[in-house]
Amino acid sequence: MPIDGSLMIDNPVQSSYPASRVFKVIQKNHGDEKANEYLRRAREELFAFNQNVSDQSVLIEIVSKLGLDGKAIVTEAEQPIGQQLLNEDFALVRNLGARGFPTIIMMNEENKGVKIVGGRPFEYYVEGLKQVLNKEELQPKQQTPLSALLKKEKTLFSKEIEVMYDVEKSDVESFIKKELSSDEYQAKQVLGEFYFTATE
Repeated sequence: MPIDGSLMIDNPVQSSYPASRVFKVIQKNHGDEKANEYLRRAREELFAFNQNVSDQSVLIEIVSKLGLDGKAIVTEAEQPIGQQLLNEDFALVRNLGARGFPTIIMMNEENKGVKIVGGRPFEYYVEGLKQVLNKEELQPKQQTPLSALLKKEKTLFSKEIEVMYDVEKSDVESFIKKELSSDEYQAKQVLGEFYFTATE
């Protein structure tokens, strides 16, 4: 996802807590899938579209676009329950011994796990999964078709398509035209990069 960053000069995000508390309230009331969808929309608004996600009105709009009651959820997140839910996550992080960023912890049903700290090459994660699953080889999951991914995410940036589908930047446009019919998407630009939105 492209990052503008000028927001941090003009209208800086004072805290990530408001957006994080909203995430926890959505997760509690509507489940992980809806919470992750909110997280995706919040990242887009912050990084690509320069919206201050510590601002109540921005959060209400993001949540409302998910088909939820934005005002009620943001209001609940500002109550003590919002911070309590966030504190529970902080306690879990401490209990798991996660001190670096990122920390990925993979665990199996027997509570045996592997902790990977810091940015690591892909192979580290594959080896971690092999250890946790006690397998010599792993079968890669079939790549999600671009049409299904765009339908799920609603917005995809050119860089995401390059990485997800191992496509060169210069080939993204032809890849899109090959994988999607013209009525499935709209192409737009932000920060000198194309992004694609699913048509309703």
